Amino acid sequence: MKKSTPLFSWRYPAFTLLLLGLLVSSGSHAQLAISFKDMEADLGLEIGPSFFLGDLGGNPGNGTRFVKDLNLPTTRYFLGVSGAIYPASWLGLRANMNYGRLYGNDKDETGTGFEAQTRRSRNLDFRTGIWEWMGLVELYPTDFITMAVDYQPRLRPYAVAGISLFHFNPQGSYTNPTTGQTTWVDLRPLHTEGEGWGPGYPPEYKLWQSAFPIGVGARYDVTDNFTVAGELLERITHTDYIDDVSTNFVNPALFYQHMPAAQAALAAAMSNKSGLPYTAFSTRGDPTHDDNYFTFTIRLLFRFGNSDSWFGKASNAVRCPTRW
Repeated sequence: MKKSTPLFSWRYPAFTLLLLGLLVSSGSHAQLAISFKDMEADLGLEIGPSFFLGDLGGNPGNGTRFVKDLNLPTTRYFLGVSGAIYPASWLGLRANMNYGRLYGNDKDETGTGFEAQTRRSRNLDFRTGIWEWMGLVELYPTDFITMAVDYQPRLRPYAVAGISLFHFNPQGSYTNPTTGQTTWVDLRPLHTEGEGWGPGYPPEYKLWQSAFPIGVGARYDVTDNFTVAGELLERITHTDYIDDVSTNFVNPALFYQHMPAAQAALAAAMSNKSGLPYTAFSTRGDPTHDDNYFTFTIRLLFRFGNSDSWFGKASNAVRCPTRW
């Protein structure tokens, strides 16, 4: 089964410690000083592809790390709006609201090895919409290099990290054996792995989850008031059920003990779409790794509150000179 390890997970604590160190040191360095009186701000529009890293889909073989495990047919999209303030040239504080889609399908596995054949035999798929709200910190490391000469280039790389809250609702495709019509059905109410049935079964997962977004980007100031940026952002989540797949198959007879007959029949069909007997195909997912997803977005940023605005001019009239 697929096991995807987040690229940035081991770097997150180091990034946080670095940022805290810079914040502490800012009090003793005039050019690092944080000021909310004359800060710049921007509003942004964002769009780009999204990629899922979980139990479904992926490249040939056992699931591996980050981009190496991408399967391009499963690519979907993300859209977002953002607002940010910049109390120092090297620091940005940002809030995002985003909506996007995620998708995975075992049929897209094209490998020839045992793992690939196992995943194709499992024959599961999913899709979900994602709403997310993020609070992020941006850090511009090159500003510490150019600060001594009071020069800020138009192109600046940055690192970004924070915390997010997101909502998802996985669905799977169901083909009616009588009519041949395919529809998408919500998977959580079907308890496809016996979630919430009590001892011996996984707990019922929640559709609201938290995550740690972390990534890198680069921004280019086209004009004093308009910036274009590209950003790669991974979400390190705390759930293995974005795709509704995590542990083992359950005996289909048990569905009829926990739900009405019609719903139980649908649950049994959606839980095991392999066509193989339950006893011959017991492992459904890999619970040792949580699901993750990432995006690559193009960001259009509209700046205000800079030194050429009424806000900036008023601030300059009443303060001591700073880098901004």
